[in-house]
Amino acid sequence: MKSIPVIVAGFGPVGRAFVGLMAEKSGDLREKYQLELKLKAILRSSSAYIMSEPESLDLEALEKINDQAYWQEKLSLNFLLDQTPPGVVIEVTSSDLKTGEPGYDHIRTSLEKGWHVVTANKGPLLLYFSELKELASSKNVKLKFSGATAAALPVLDVGQICLAGSRIFKIEGILNGTTNYILTRMAEGLSYKEALGEAQQKGIAERNPAYDVEGMDTAVKLALLAAALFDLKINLKEMEITGITGISREEVAQAVSQGKKIKLLGTLSLENESVKARVRPELISSDHPLFWVDGSNKGLSFFTDTMGEVTITGGKSDPRGAAAAMLKDLINIYMSF
Repeated sequence: MKSIPVIVAGFGPVGRAFVGLMAEKSGDLREKYQLELKLKAILRSSSAYIMSEPESLDLEALEKINDQAYWQEKLSLNFLLDQTPPGVVIEVTSSDLKTGEPGYDHIRTSLEKGWHVVTANKGPLLLYFSELKELASSKNVKLKFSGATAAALPVLDVGQICLAGSRIFKIEGILNGTTNYILTRMAEGLSYKEALGEAQQKGIAERNPAYDVEGMDTAVKLALLAAALFDLKINLKEMEITGITGISREEVAQAVSQGKKIKLLGTLSLENESVKARVRPELISSDHPLFWVDGSNKGLSFFTDTMGEVTITGGKSDPRGAAAAMLKDLINIYMSF
């Protein structure tokens, strides 16, 4: 049985879901993988919860974690990392696409101190991917980020492991669950405003949905996939990015009448060692592999030289799905994937 110290940086919806999964899946992890995750601390912006020894992650501990009285003020991640032998840092602080902070500092510090890092934080990866990748390699630790590319849809696992030996020359996908849900409901007769309101009411869309509906979330995920799969850096300012805000109910109805659908697709094409990327609504017919990907589901098609076209679909888009992707990344670190 391998005991793994875990520190969670960030305690929003995904951080909370991850801690919950640690407790829920502890038996499976021990039985199937011989892994025992030991939560050592949880860090928020201005305070930290430190697990006392030999406290286990049971119902009583979860209740204490949710009680502010047990949190300590003014503790840094740097301090917490020095209190225990290296294990895995789960980095799920808010994503800042302009500075990458505080995630960049958290990831860099953790890697430098010999900790593996699993993150769903797009900001630091978008801005500093090459630097962080090289740092992880130099310290002989892993940097995993499945949750940042498509939540629970295992895009990176397929691209990096399942298609090993193949040359991927194009990927095309539905990478944002919010926009796909809105377009699905519009195809069922709702207006854009009605579909967005419903998505917000169900917790699928944020109160400020601009990042999703204007195509930026899909664009950032494409940039991360380009870096991870093609080792290429994409400047978002040079990418064609068109969201779904300009799509009318009439346009969607016309597509339906023709037996077609409008989907927000992100596309990467590799040509002569450079990559072309775009995000835009596309009219697709029933023979398209992503035609039946509806609701908040996602999907991605890989086009390869030896394995043909490979499509994966599904994957939860909620905090639990993102947390599950991070737990999978953690397990795979110790399974040598």
